Amino acid sequence: MDDVISVTLSLCSSTATNEPGTTPHRVTVQPKFGDAPWADRDDTLWWPFEVAGNGWTATWRHHSPVAGLMHIAGFLTPDFHHAVPGEPGTVTGRVRRLQLVEQQAKVTHRAHGYVPGTERLTDLGTSPDRYWPDWWNFAEDGQFEERCILIDLDLDSVPDQSPRFDAGDVAAHGSDIWIMDRSTPVLLHLDRSHTPASLTEYLLPLAFEPPGYGGSRRLHADSGGCWITCPAEIVRCDLGGTREVSIRRVTEDGGDFTVYVEGRLFAITQPNPSMRIHDRYGPIRFDPEEFPFRELVGDSLVRVEDEETMALAWEGRKQRGRQNQTKVTRVAEWADNNPLTICTPDGGEETVDFDDRTPGRVNWVRPDPFNDPANADVVDPIAFRFPYS
Repeated sequence: MDDVISVTLSLCSSTATNEPGTTPHRVTVQPKFGDAPWADRDDTLWWPFEVAGNGWTATWRHHSPVAGLMHIAGFLTPDFHHAVPGEPGTVTGRVRRLQLVEQQAKVTHRAHGYVPGTERLTDLGTSPDRYWPDWWNFAEDGQFEERCILIDLDLDSVPDQSPRFDAGDVAAHGSDIWIMDRSTPVLLHLDRSHTPASLTEYLLPLAFEPPGYGGSRRLHADSGGCWITCPAEIVRCDLGGTREVSIRRVTEDGGDFTVYVEGRLFAITQPNPSMRIHDRYGPIRFDPEEFPFRELVGDSLVRVEDEETMALAWEGRKQRGRQNQTKVTRVAEWADNNPLTICTPDGGEETVDFDDRTPGRVNWVRPDPFNDPANADVVDPIAFRFPYS
């Protein structure tokens, strides 16, 4: 107890009002736009919603379309595995009380259920580990079964969370190592060309990305800087003067993954048919694009059709996947004000101790699309319709 934990929450309202943990909640309900409903066995539709209470948020399913302020009676169930402190949907609080919930089992030849109103609570004190329920130990008829742990969280007794760099993808070229945050638009540059090495932090004019596993952005380093890619865009980051970079968005398109091989950058979409889970449609067949391999030539992604080039790009993809499982330059461990451990290709490890990261200067190159000759066929009719704008 008294530990600070982070969880993601689900609100369950299809329960008896006297069940332990059930309480009325005054919440703001918002539909999860674009997500399809789930059909129950009796064909009842359950739409997904996001609800926000006083200091917490949760997911919720309901059988009719609703929105706005509501009173909902129910209990909150936590998920410890997908909670990332500071990320949307994550709730952080201090554990004030732990109680074991037991209920009398009701067993028939067809089902295993519980006798309503027989719940009993036992305070666990400060050592709950040995009381954690065995979810596969079902009680006999009439016996009490351990059902769950009731957690009392204090959402106000939590220290302020300082900004934290969460290392995502890493790319290296020579003495330069680039490290991208998993979600936030923060890029670190570790320069190991001199001793001691220097670490510069760049705040990039880019959007936040979903964190996911490893993040959605990928880095590809070369002698002049690095490429930053994601399915929505390809961005060029060029080293300039001391602790200075220039950032320019090259395309408003990317791919499922990108590969940098022999000085060439390829954007690849999944080349084989597969089944995918779609938020709106559920399980669907995914057919690849007609030309799943494209190469960045100048500022355009040009489709690749010859087998030799496609084989080169695919082999680069496979090599990167194998390298990620072995010894490459990567961040082994990193947290604010802690040592930065780098695994090098020869199998060694180097630890660089930084008290502070030095802020760098970002030069944001933003071409005007209205002055781009490539857009003349679109811009000229607009100018003709609005001559006084």
